[in-house]
Amino acid sequence: MNIAIILSGGTGTRMGLSTPKQYVEVNDKPIIQYCLDTILNHKTVDYAVIAVADDWVDFVRECVERSASGKPVYYSKPGETRQGSIINALKVAKEKGAAHEDIVLIHDAARPLLTSQLITECFQACKNADAVLPVIPVKDTVYMSKDGQIIDSLLERKTLWNGQAPEAFRFGSYYEANMKLTSDDLLRITGSTEVSYRAGLKCVLIPGDTNNFKITTQEDLSNFESMVKNESI
Repeated sequence: MNIAIILSGGTGTRMGLSTPKQYVEVNDKPIIQYCLDTILNHKTVDYAVIAVADDWVDFVRECVERSASGKPVYYSKPGETRQGSIINALKVAKEKGAAHEDIVLIHDAARPLLTSQLITECFQACKNADAVLPVIPVKDTVYMSKDGQIIDSLLERKTLWNGQAPEAFRFGSYYEANMKLTSDDLLRITGSTEVSYRAGLKCVLIPGDTNNFKITTQEDLSNFESMVKNESI
């Protein structure tokens, strides 16, 4: 089976909004609705688990109903970190019968421009790997500095990539790797695939999508609003 995990537990405090960013309406649709429609209506997704705070569960349920997919959707509590939220969702998936060879797709609710094609490519690539990470090339020269004042070394730009979501994983091996994490590990992890890499699993890269950006700043939100207004999505 193919399982989707959607992370929607963030509070959006960095943007200074009273409403979490994923629930802000753009063109009369909450931001989360855009990726929900794409994921839940993808023909190969069997069911979803959404990590969401208790105060917003009813709101998200309404969004799920509007997607009109009819697929099962379950809910999990957010963790103290992004990876903590993933672990909570993985546990729910396991309770619902997720098998070792099933594939789990993990996406951020604040990435509204996810395409069906990218979902398909993640699932396909994960048939021959333990983990799949969509990436886009780093365009700027990157400098290494330990103190932020003096350059310590230059990094080879052609070997550097920006990771995106969704990321796809073999459920069993990913679940086991996450169960071995300590509380200190959870504070250090910044990307889902990092867990698989550190566990020695086979992690492959596939081309990402520059439009598939995460809304983290007011500028990101403005760009998304412009794209919707101009009907460029």
